[in-house]
Amino acid sequence: MQAYYSNSFNNFVLDDPNRILGILNKGGIEFASQFNDVNIAWDISIPLYQQTVNSLLSLIPDSEKWIILLEYEIPRLGGRIDAVILAHDIIFVLEYKTDRDQYLLSDLRQAEDYALDLFDFHLESRNKIIVPILIAPLATEKLKNLSSDSLKNVKESLTANQENLSTIIYKTFNSFHNPNSQVIDPIKWEQSEYHPTPTIIQAAKALFAGQKVEAITKTEAESKNIFKVTNYIIDLIKDAEQNKRKVVCFVTGVPGAGKTLVGLNIVHEKDAFGGNESDTAYFSGNGPLIKVLKEALIRDHYHTQMIKFNSGEILNRPTKSSSEQSVKSKIQNLHQFIKSGLRSKSKPNERIVVFDEAQRCWDADHFYNKSIRNKNRETNPFNIERRPEAEILFEIMDRHDWAVIIALVGGGQEINTGEAGIAEWGRVINSKYNNWQVHISPQLYFGDDTTAGIKLFQEEPTNILINTNKDLHLSVSQRSFRATHLNTWVNAVIDNKPELAQLEANEIITKYPLYITRDLNCAKKWLRDRILGNKRVGLTASSGGLRLKSYGINVKEAIDEAYWFLNDETDVRSSYYLEMIATEFAVQGLELDWVGICWDSDLRRLSKSWILKIFLALLGKRFTKRRSIIPIKHIPCIIN
Repeated sequence: MQAYYSNSFNNFVLDDPNRILGILNKGGIEFASQFNDVNIAWDISIPLYQQTVNSLLSLIPDSEKWIILLEYEIPRLGGRIDAVILAHDIIFVLEYKTDRDQYLLSDLRQAEDYALDLFDFHLESRNKIIVPILIAPLATEKLKNLSSDSLKNVKESLTANQENLSTIIYKTFNSFHNPNSQVIDPIKWEQSEYHPTPTIIQAAKALFAGQKVEAITKTEAESKNIFKVTNYIIDLIKDAEQNKRKVVCFVTGVPGAGKTLVGLNIVHEKDAFGGNESDTAYFSGNGPLIKVLKEALIRDHYHTQMIKFNSGEILNRPTKSSSEQSVKSKIQNLHQFIKSGLRSKSKPNERIVVFDEAQRCWDADHFYNKSIRNKNRETNPFNIERRPEAEILFEIMDRHDWAVIIALVGGGQEINTGEAGIAEWGRVINSKYNNWQVHISPQLYFGDDTTAGIKLFQEEPTNILINTNKDLHLSVSQRSFRATHLNTWVNAVIDNKPELAQLEANEIITKYPLYITRDLNCAKKWLRDRILGNKRVGLTASSGGLRLKSYGINVKEAIDEAYWFLNDETDVRSSYYLEMIATEFAVQGLELDWVGICWDSDLRRLSKSWILKIFLALLGKRFTKRRSIIPIKHIPCIIN
């Protein structure tokens, strides 16, 4: 990970602008990424940078050893920082917008994104003060107060124009510089390890835009973990095609280990096993996840095509509908695929299919009842049968002479009525599709904590070829890098283990603060103060929290998940606005950076234990104790 150009301040001001321009142009040719926006007008920015550096040399004589780097790569975000200045112990991130005469919020957030990415994932930038600056050359001066929060290493983006950039840097340096701190080593910094942790949305966009999985995984160990699973599956696919086998492969993993990333990577790496656009697809029964992923990929594809159109790389103006077509077949809703398979008895286009959250397939009764209720809405009716979805999936894929099903399994994540669980797959294979070869992780074969104790087969079958392999289990969590103890803390709270919860909380609070308040406005203000770059905030609540309505929180109000998770803070439908609430059904598998959990009286403390209650909505009177004991399932929102 290096810059196109880097030099000390002293040498930079003496360098020939044409030579610098030549180096940048050469780097631009070698760097191919469809995330790369229209090239910055380097011939305009270089003189500004040299002028700024010259002024700083006169203001701060010791700055001659400061380093400036141009076009510094940020792999996770798929782009490059226009300029970075290593000023003793301070890192300045400069985002230059050619001919801009105003400071746009989206540009400010972009500069902050770069700064946050360095702080979170660039090892040599850890614990350093990082100051993003948006440069709009033609904008009028708009001075911002420097952040007074001494606990924030990454400051809110400052603004500068072509006249006052040096003054902004000078004043900021004097405010935050500690003369006793260690000087940043420029060689170590430029060649620093970079350990990204992408959200599932960022990972999907990066993969489908051509990035390799190794560029978007957090550490070498995790990259190897995902590589082993991917390569194992690719070998299975090759063998299945060559020997005309039918194979089902079950992949398990700890929460946040990257099961979805593995599934998306298999679809992305189709060239490795001779797949094509039509015979390889990713499916999920998680409707909100599919909706958000598809919309994110459509927007990203459209944005990329517009860049190519504006630069003359393509001649026809792109449309949103053409981008929808390009994404449509790659990521599909599981239930729609099943309906399509029931409408026709022909072979599906797909031979290699990834089913994410396979444990959420519907059981026979739920599939039948749901289909009957929706029968009148179907424009193209299908024959309704009382069969579990897992059985129908096998029936559809069994029409091929060879096929591969990759089932990604999360333990204990069945949150909807009628979700059959992974044991249903075992029953279907054992009773009707024992001609399929089974590859499985030991964790799912024998059952352990990561599968909530569930096994694929309740009793070991004798008529099925079963291969267990440890490479089919992802053991390293990639998410929650700020709060590695968060899952344990949540479980300790829910399991009524206060001593363990206190221990885990002490491990978390240094990087991930936990607060409780009875003032909703206070909570909202705290969340808004956390907005920086693309860090996403939002309010969540249990779907059983019906009495939250008195606080203006209506858990029964439907949200558009794509708008909620993807739109920016200017849109009232987005999570940023803190008006629309998301329940466990909307957030499963998706991520928020800072979350407000709105807690209702359906789960309450009495003496030293939890009491689970339900609101009798039909009577409209009160919460009452549940008659039957059911497992407590907390909001499955992954928090970064």
